[in-house]
Amino acid sequence: MSPTKARTHPLAGSGPIVDRARAALRRTAAEFGEIVRSEQTSVTVRTDDGIEVTLSYDGGNFIFSRVYNLTLTTTLPADSDVPTGLALSHRERSGPRLVRTADRGGAPDPRLAALHEAVGAQLGAVDLISAAVAGPRSARRLTLTPMGGSYVWVLIPPVFKATAFPAGEPERLLDIVRALRTWSPISA
Repeated sequence: MSPTKARTHPLAGSGPIVDRARAALRRTAAEFGEIVRSEQTSVTVRTDDGIEVTLSYDGGNFIFSRVYNLTLTTTLPADSDVPTGLALSHRERSGPRLVRTADRGGAPDPRLAALHEAVGAQLGAVDLISAAVAGPRSARRLTLTPMGGSYVWVLIPPVFKATAFPAGEPERLLDIVRALRTWSPISA
């Protein structure tokens, strides 16, 4: 059995495609707030209300193209009651919702029902590919992957394209972040 090769970040390295994707990420990040830190693989912004969000790309290579899906990541405060181990599900007729990544069986969790009641409309207002809450309570990370803000490179015909957000989408994404940062089942 051969050892698996460690996957490198899609913005690591250099070259015309990666350099264009990095520039597109900086332009996209500016739509969320003031850029406070820029590294080779990510850009961190501070919103008008002081929330720090790190933007990066999660890449995929295909035969004649590369797709860089935008990811927004932030740390939830310790006083947020959002449980860890959540992922976005598109299986419900009522729309997208956060569900446990490991099905524990048994009775439904009333906290998740209250969470969906509080943020379900906001999750449905954005075209999300995925979302997750992971990590220990002291350092839970919220990651959102929207459809807008991605960067696409196609070899034939040669196309370099940053996908635009629908009007107001960056603010709607930040509304999800704000809602999850302050959510408590008591306030729901």
